[in-house]
Amino acid sequence: MNNYLRACAALILATVFQACGAADAAGWKPTQPIRIVVPFSAGGGSDVVARLVSQSLGNRLGQTVIVENKPGASGAIASDLVYNAAPDGYTLLLGTADTQAMNPHVNKVRFDSLKFVPVGGLAKVPYVLVGRADLPASNLPELLALAKRQSLSYGSSGLGTAADVQMRMFGEVAKIDNLLHVPYQGVAPAFQGLVAGQVDLAAVPVVLAAQYRDKLKFFGLPSMERNSAIPDVPTLAEQGYRVDADSWNCLLAPPGTPAAIADAIGSQLAAVLAEPAVQKRLHEVGMTAFPGFRTEFAAFYRSEYEKWGDAIRKANIGATAQ
Repeated sequence: MNNYLRACAALILATVFQACGAADAAGWKPTQPIRIVVPFSAGGGSDVVARLVSQSLGNRLGQTVIVENKPGASGAIASDLVYNAAPDGYTLLLGTADTQAMNPHVNKVRFDSLKFVPVGGLAKVPYVLVGRADLPASNLPELLALAKRQSLSYGSSGLGTAADVQMRMFGEVAKIDNLLHVPYQGVAPAFQGLVAGQVDLAAVPVVLAAQYRDKLKFFGLPSMERNSAIPDVPTLAEQGYRVDADSWNCLLAPPGTPAAIADAIGSQLAAVLAEPAVQKRLHEVGMTAFPGFRTEFAAFYRSEYEKWGDAIRKANIGATAQ
């Protein structure tokens, strides 16, 4: 009988502790600064979005939101750091299609993308295929003809990132097998390398390329629709080479983060993205804010992981790719 009573007491105490924990999380308010870890160097599309929303998000949460850049290993360094961080809401990852849905299918990584807790989508990030200013090709047919005569190099933020996967997909559909990959520590350095003439080509976010219309060659968007920031640039699909590879970014929390904490941050994030000023700024740089709350994004996040896994396998892009 005593053992029975002890068991009942233990069960009651456990229930009380769980209820208290749930109540604390339900009323969660941050009491210290929150950091958003960006997996690429400063100046890239992901960094731009992180800095765009951080101040408004911090104002709504009542705490400073710090953006911290941790580039390297195609985003795996930042992903590992957040994956192993305390699940308390104070360390978040600026997740991207590159780091969470593509890279794990190309490289061996130590984290499980599907175990991160989605906080919410941020923005859809369209890319465009561009070439250095003095490349002897002014349109896509000329580029393809040039690629058949000589090897062309392209820059990216690393093996398995969006810029790399998009170029490999383009090479696959256009039947170009002599593209030379030159990895950098982020999209911004890769773009700078292109502008400096260190590489011939790159798939880069429209946010970076749009301001260089007179200094680069624009060949097409790896998307199914044109972009308002560069409306005269056709998609690759329009030109007969279907590459549907829009990227995106989001906020993720470490595995095990209570849903109530993710909800508290996610609801404020949704409010930030609904601000007209934020939407206007995103539109100006060719991006669109992610609609909906974190539960809707969570379903999208899982579907994207599966979609890119299938696409990467079909394009024969694997860990042995160079």
